[in-house]
Amino acid sequence: MKKMSRRIFLHMFLISMAVILISTFSAIVIIYREYSGQNLESIQNELAATAKGAEFNGVDYLKSLSFEHRVTLIGVDGTVLYDNRENEKLMENHNEREEVVEARKTGKGYSERYSDTISKKAVNVATLLSNGQVLRISEDTATVWSVILDALLPMFLVMIGTCVIVTYLSYRVSKIITKPINEINLNTPDKTETYDEVRPLIDKIMDQNRQIEKNLQQIQEEHNRQDSMRRDFTANVSHELKTPLTSISGFAEIIQNGMVDKEEDIRKFAGKIYDESKRLMNLVGDIIKLSQLEENNVHVTMEPIDLYETADAVLAHLEHTARKKNVSLHLKGNHAVITGADQIVEEMIFNLVDNAVKYNVENGQVIVEVGKNSQGVFLSVSDTGIGIPKEDIDRIFERFFRVDKSHSREIGGTGLGLSIVKHGAVFHNASVSVKSATGKGSTFTIVF
Repeated sequence: MKKMSRRIFLHMFLISMAVILISTFSAIVIIYREYSGQNLESIQNELAATAKGAEFNGVDYLKSLSFEHRVTLIGVDGTVLYDNRENEKLMENHNEREEVVEARKTGKGYSERYSDTISKKAVNVATLLSNGQVLRISEDTATVWSVILDALLPMFLVMIGTCVIVTYLSYRVSKIITKPINEINLNTPDKTETYDEVRPLIDKIMDQNRQIEKNLQQIQEEHNRQDSMRRDFTANVSHELKTPLTSISGFAEIIQNGMVDKEEDIRKFAGKIYDESKRLMNLVGDIIKLSQLEENNVHVTMEPIDLYETADAVLAHLEHTARKKNVSLHLKGNHAVITGADQIVEEMIFNLVDNAVKYNVENGQVIVEVGKNSQGVFLSVSDTGIGIPKEDIDRIFERFFRVDKSHSREIGGTGLGLSIVKHGAVFHNASVSVKSATGKGSTFTIVF
């Protein structure tokens, strides 16, 4: 606020001084012009009065008078017949003088001639007499610049006094203006008494405080949600890791203690150990992928990808898995190219189709469609499976969340597939949506 007060003071001071300077010089110019106009009128009146006597009595009349100004009578041929300041016999021909030329043409003439300095100028007023002679009156007068120069000292003294007064008033006004602002309590600005002009500022501070409070609340809620998700993730990871490890440990202990004699049983237990190990490796791999996507720490090359060809390759890879469950796979639509990371896009499509097969019914079908709409390039995966209850749709992209918890072991998977799809979409600035109903299947759509 001190800077604000200084700026207000400085601006008021400079504006006041500028106004005073402009006003002073303007006043001098206006007064000078008024004075010059009156002086010119006085000379013209004197010229008119003198011209009448000069027409009748000529030079003798002019010699009989006493003039304050310089009076010159010029003959028809331009010679000077009379001058009250100079010897007319020594003066040059005046027919080429500006005021004389104009007087002979129009009856009246006027000119200004400056001396060697800018402080003095001669004002010349001439009139044509009936006998063809020209009578001229000249007066030396000060220029506007000489008036200003003469006024500099008193102006300087006035300016010093004015500076003192303006400085004091500017200081006082700046303090008066900023005092209500300095007294504003930023926590409760609405309780501060101030003038109406500051009310918009107070309203803005109140709005800002409300927005900050709202943002802090949202941050706290997001922090709590993230903290809850971390705890859930830790618990889920511990459970998911513990289950296959327990199975591996149990089967290995049985073989180690010689409790299995038959080679056929040994191969059976070894197969179970292999399956659980593979499940464990898949789980660790998915956790690593998900972590990289969340932290945007994926080192991949962005390149053109034909979604139709990628989807076709994924369906070919899952053909054997689908045949086991008597689920038919179908691909329709058109070729559509996007720019993305081929490995991530393929993983997203694989997880969607894999889930569509796993959660399908016997003799069901999975339809993958690729195309373009008003929103962009899309890929949709539809199935005729068990569907998703309405209350679970908002949670299906959470880590380790399973719709059919009772058969999760039989279905297999790590429970991270849809989370990888969601974060893969975020990585590509894409969106994922789902439409589903219990017993009627589901449709997942990715729009790039």
